[in-house]
Amino acid sequence: MPKPLSSVVLSASVMAHPSRSGSARRVLDSLGIADSSLALDPDPGGPPSSLRASQVAFSDAARFDSTHHLVLQDDVRVCADFPASVREIVERHPEAAVSLFVEWGSRTAYLARWAVLTGSGAVPVINPYMPTLALLLPRDLAIGMGRFMEDAGGRSDDRAALRFLRERGVPALTAVPNLVEHEDLPSLKGNDDHGIRRSVCFAAEGARFDGTVLEVPPLLPFLRWNTCDTVVIDTAHDVPEAHRPTLEVLGEWGARPEELRRACAEHLGAESGPLFALWLTAVALGAVQERHWPGTVAGLRGRLDEPLVRRALAGLAPGALRVFLDPDRLTERSGRLVPALLTAMEHGSGLVAGQPA
Repeated sequence: MPKPLSSVVLSASVMAHPSRSGSARRVLDSLGIADSSLALDPDPGGPPSSLRASQVAFSDAARFDSTHHLVLQDDVRVCADFPASVREIVERHPEAAVSLFVEWGSRTAYLARWAVLTGSGAVPVINPYMPTLALLLPRDLAIGMGRFMEDAGGRSDDRAALRFLRERGVPALTAVPNLVEHEDLPSLKGNDDHGIRRSVCFAAEGARFDGTVLEVPPLLPFLRWNTCDTVVIDTAHDVPEAHRPTLEVLGEWGARPEELRRACAEHLGAESGPLFALWLTAVALGAVQERHWPGTVAGLRGRLDEPLVRRALAGLAPGALRVFLDPDRLTERSGRLVPALLTAMEHGSGLVAGQPA
């Protein structure tokens, strides 16, 4: 039986500084969404900020007779069959704010990898900001977001967007896999020192979604991309003073530091520094995954021919270490890195297998 016609009607705006209107037009033409427009910064000579163009872009929702409005930045590439993929995620989560992208080194990216590995189609946003590279909202909410941005203050629309959504109790989700990839244009907000910010798992071919949202586990191993510190976060109390060193937590789970260093040297060629931080993070990821989704780590090695699984795992190293090691080189080495990181995850799984969660 053919699928019934969707009740979702999309509109879109692509926000940009006027100097990048050509890039914005390219994105606009690639969307395949009839009701779409450019949203240019009304004060291009003002201080670097994404808020001004964002305010225009979300307010544009009032111009269209749509059910949902999508705002994209000008430095993105969208998947094939984009409108159908977007409608699919909207049909599953019609009342939510849904980001179609999350960068590969963020907190939310670690949840997104677990979603790929354990079978969920969306994850809650746990970043201290809402990813706004490609953000989809119900139309009325988008209009309200535009009004909010007028007086939000600051220079970043992502933190203002999260504040707006939290104040109204709107679910903030990220679609997994991502439907949008980030290209390498200079940042309008002065974020060029953040390194390359790729998608955690871009489905260039498009995607279909079920309605499941990943349940956030109590603990989240996280390698801070800006400091190279590896920590375990209490997701119910995510404040810096509550972040614990991963090596300390692994020791409580039965790991021996000298064995961890030996294993890292054997598989990654280092027993300290960024690669050791990566190894510890992968061990902890495997341990938490085994506790929360028992049995799912053991089957991963046999799933490496699945494109989404391989992409999700391949982005862990360059996403986490992008300002410390060459991310392109790490990506090129993914054929060796992914099996090595799976070994680390399997070791972590073995530490906690059979233990109470």
